[in-house]
Amino acid sequence: MKRVSGKSQRETWKYLREQEVELDVLPRGGHPLWAMLYPARYEVGMANLGYQTIISEMRTLGVGIERFFSGRLSSLSVEAERSISDFPLISASIAYEPDILTLLSVFRGWGISPCPEERESQGQPVFGVGGALSYINPLVFSGVADYVVLGDGEKVVDHLVREARRYVRDGDRSKFRRALAEHPSIYVPPLHDRIILRGEKVHKHRNIIDNLDDARGKSLWVAPSSVFGKTVLVELQRGCRRNCSFCTIPSSFGKPRTRSLARVLEDVSSVDFLEGVQVGLVAPETGDYPALEELLSAVDSLGAAVSFASLRVDNINEAMIKSLARSGRHTLTVAPEAGNERLRRACGKHFSDDLVIERLSMASHMGIRKVKLYFMMGLPGETTSDMDDIARLCGRVRSESGLQVRASVGVFVPKPMTFWEKVEMISDDEAHSRKDRLNKLFRDGPGKGCRVNFQEPREAAVEFAIAWKGVSPANKFLSYPRGKASFPKPGLEQRELLLEQLGLLGYH
Repeated sequence: MKRVSGKSQRETWKYLREQEVELDVLPRGGHPLWAMLYPARYEVGMANLGYQTIISEMRTLGVGIERFFSGRLSSLSVEAERSISDFPLISASIAYEPDILTLLSVFRGWGISPCPEERESQGQPVFGVGGALSYINPLVFSGVADYVVLGDGEKVVDHLVREARRYVRDGDRSKFRRALAEHPSIYVPPLHDRIILRGEKVHKHRNIIDNLDDARGKSLWVAPSSVFGKTVLVELQRGCRRNCSFCTIPSSFGKPRTRSLARVLEDVSSVDFLEGVQVGLVAPETGDYPALEELLSAVDSLGAAVSFASLRVDNINEAMIKSLARSGRHTLTVAPEAGNERLRRACGKHFSDDLVIERLSMASHMGIRKVKLYFMMGLPGETTSDMDDIARLCGRVRSESGLQVRASVGVFVPKPMTFWEKVEMISDDEAHSRKDRLNKLFRDGPGKGCRVNFQEPREAAVEFAIAWKGVSPANKFLSYPRGKASFPKPGLEQRELLLEQLGLLGYH
């Protein structure tokens, strides 16, 4: 493996460590040494609550877990600036399909094979995966992972750590895999893929924590250099009751569960000693939290700022806007998804254009200055007029609310485990054509005066291809291209095969 060192790199990690505030006193060091990778920059990875939660769980168990991120410092750990070559175990938290390409790039930089069989024959580390993508399609990691944690990882960690310690002691990787395979929420591709290819059931299921008060629920660190700045992340909810046609959360992340207000307030109060800290509320839809107004009042009484993720228009109310304005935040993010009510209802978002204008006008009157509006193009049943309505709606928001408008338009990607899982994705040529049309409408038409940016169609095509990757006899990630130029779009036959394989695993 390649070894990277250097005084300037160590000083950089030292600077970031000194910025961080660790919120709980947990054991340091420990056994075995375990690398925890987030395949993105430090700033992005440290804004992921799931990543911090699993690190907290493993440190509590006395594991010597250390953080790794992509970038020029990827071969050195944040905690001790240890080389990746010192770690017999590597795990990664994967949230999005393109993160897999970053993962492969990091492995190349480390000199580690992405293939489990090659890692075993060359004495390289065992590699495991968890994170949001493993909830949706764990088979995407076939050919690269020694194991995949299915669903909420907190209750799987005890078994994983116990067996990992035995493996480090005796060095028997095959025995380690068999022991992991005994857990109902761990998928072991080198063992289970052979069963799936024979058309036989594996009988696995996602682990779901029913009582979220049992989960950690807050950041382990406040990391000022993260994309959220000096923020403590506090979890409100997992799962979602909305059932939007394009969304993976309702079918893949378990039934809606909320943390009690008492537990949330306990977490918020624990950072009262930090000056200038912001409370970042984490939920699929913050406005659905039943005790939100009481929570916002409590955060305000502490003098802390508050932030939300993207909000549903029909959930926006005065209490939420007041909290944002008191926090000195002047930008609101909402996702209408479509430019008109007909297509929006098909998505599962049942609110009108007039309600969009009404709620955003209220926000403007209460101190919000900017709005980010997220849309998709290529939705099922979309017409040219529907595309024009995106620009029309943005123009209405700008003229009637007085807000500065920035629109972001992505390409609709059909995902496994959604209502629209078998819908055809538009071609790259069609995506470019719609992008060009919208650009003109924002430049010279009804969207004039609003800013707009687009997801590149090729990026969406890569996301589509990876999302539908299943098990095959020659399933090597080494065959994945290094760039984004050679990903064929999966046809209906390939998608039906994946859904069948997920069924054999215990999904769908």
